[in-house]
Amino acid sequence: MPKKILPLVKQFNTDGLSGVAIKDLTRKKRIVSHMSSKDEITINDISETLNISIPKASELINDLAEGGFIKETSKRSVGQGRKASFYALRADSHYFLGIEIKKYKINIGLMGFDKVIVQSKTDIPFLYKEASESLTEVVQIINTFLDEIKVERNKIAGLGLSIAGRINVKTGKILTIYHFGDAPVKDVLETELGIPVYLDNDSRTIAYGEFHFGKRVLEKEVLILNLDYGIALGIFVNGKPVYGASGYAGELGHIPLFDNEKICFCGKKGCLETEASGKALIERLTDQMNKGSNSILQPVLERKGFLELEDIISAVTRGDSLTLQTISSIAEKLGRGLAVTINIFNPELIIISGIMSAAGDSLLLPVKNSIIMHSLTLVNNDTSIVLSDLYNRAGLLGCCLLVRDKILGLIEHSF
Repeated sequence: MPKKILPLVKQFNTDGLSGVAIKDLTRKKRIVSHMSSKDEITINDISETLNISIPKASELINDLAEGGFIKETSKRSVGQGRKASFYALRADSHYFLGIEIKKYKINIGLMGFDKVIVQSKTDIPFLYKEASESLTEVVQIINTFLDEIKVERNKIAGLGLSIAGRINVKTGKILTIYHFGDAPVKDVLETELGIPVYLDNDSRTIAYGEFHFGKRVLEKEVLILNLDYGIALGIFVNGKPVYGASGYAGELGHIPLFDNEKICFCGKKGCLETEASGKALIERLTDQMNKGSNSILQPVLERKGFLELEDIISAVTRGDSLTLQTISSIAEKLGRGLAVTINIFNPELIIISGIMSAAGDSLLLPVKNSIIMHSLTLVNNDTSIVLSDLYNRAGLLGCCLLVRDKILGLIEHSF
């Protein structure tokens, strides 16, 4: 029997509210958002941050505490005068499940209300077969994880699914390999698991993880490059993720920058992805080795019959000459694409994330040189370019946090 879909977090639902009630709920959302970046706060902190009176701040804090979202952690002196009460988010108030479907594996994690991953399982082997069969396997993996963790299912407020490809955030349909029949993935998973499901593109979940857990400090105009087997961009303007009309914003890999005859996955020719992606890197390395170039990757290729990006990163750390030369060539072309984004968005920060970010300076330095050559100096002077320090953790963090923030209304609702 299908399990009943759990309700959303009712305390943050604006349906049927008006006037002062909506205003107070908006303030509560701002308090949760503020507390998400603080270990502890006081009522005075809230009063100053929201520019409201101490009594109103106290009222809102009490409401959140009664709802089980925050807790008083201690009373202690702050300067002179009586002791102040300190508050923090209650980690076990609600939980948020994140699922990353990668090219050859699945990552799954559970995040508490306080933005901390409490349990996770990564690198679960997974190979796409056929849409229905693969989705059945995904459900089995999720159920196994839920059976193993010590959290009641009725405390899991939502599930965030991160997957590569085009996802229409208005309809909740995945328009790539998991698009089949009249049963969108969202509907199938909700029926099978009994948990509300929110879909998002993998590049956006990675970007959300980088923005909230990575190297960003105060920057609000940020671009996060997901450099994996493909290329895509997460865009933040004034600290908010940009989706576009249907959720397809950030398709950097499909800008036609090159005059070549290579057919891209999208069906077009000359896309940046055909020359500067992880897939392009693998193809080029394989081709050079087949033509006689020497590399420590040769035995790997002969044993497996194909290369993975993790193999290439390993070759980089071992100083393989052919791999380093090929990455430098790829990076120069990637820099051209990023130069376009700099000229258009004038960002404060670009973070290079995804598997390829682990290539380090062998990737970053030629990218920076290419950006200097191909973008306006007046504009690129404003932009810092860094490598992710989260590596393969950003996607799972972002996936869990995105579903939390969508449910709480901290960002515009989408699937």
